Amino acid sequence: MRPYSFFCSVLLLGLVACAAEKQPRLPQLIGVAESLGKNDCAAVYPQGKRQFVHAIDFVMQGGSGTAVVGVTSLNGNNIACALVTVEGLTLFEAVFRHDESFKVKRAVPPFDAPEFATGLIGDIRAIFQPPPGHGNRGQLLLPAPAAGLTAVCRYKDPAGGVVDVLPDVGGCWQIRSYTPDGVLDRTIVGRSCREQGTGLIPDYIELKTYGRTGYTLKMTLIRADNVL
Repeated sequence: MRPYSFFCSVLLLGLVACAAEKQPRLPQLIGVAESLGKNDCAAVYPQGKRQFVHAIDFVMQGGSGTAVVGVTSLNGNNIACALVTVEGLTLFEAVFRHDESFKVKRAVPPFDAPEFATGLIGDIRAIFQPPPGHGNRGQLLLPAPAAGLTAVCRYKDPAGGVVDVLPDVGGCWQIRSYTPDGVLDRTIVGRSCREQGTGLIPDYIELKTYGRTGYTLKMTLIRADNVL
């Protein structure tokens, strides 16, 4: 389970989340679960050196929100990210390294809260980097409106949490994270995917977390570039 919400620091502004809705639980795999092949679910995650620019609408459960531009640069397990206003003011900038360390270069209140960088990297990794370790392959029965069987790659972390990567739902992909108790914690839904190299790049991503401090990130792609 994420240690802190991606935009938890906005609570310092006095925003109050609504009561948590009843959350779905981890479904059982259908069919034979076997070791993942080398290329299973790989298309969900960008390969190589990439940079993405998104227009991000952030909405708390109560409906309050804000809009920023997010810039994410990927180089293996190293990540550089920045949040910028539409006028061009940098609100937050940091570099996260493969050794789990990070350096905050700029942080404007309330984005200077100690927990903010930790929550931010958790959501960035959930979107752009595959879960660690090896998983199992199977099928899930999706509820309406996308009812039917779909392929899934299931990963389990050392703490007992589970991440389901669904590489083909409605022509794009989905990622669902569950707590060690099997309760849905976060969903990431990609829409309007287009092939770029060996990957599937969504024109739109919606990340939703659950619980009292739940929030939704609506990310519209502005640019996706290879970095030489």
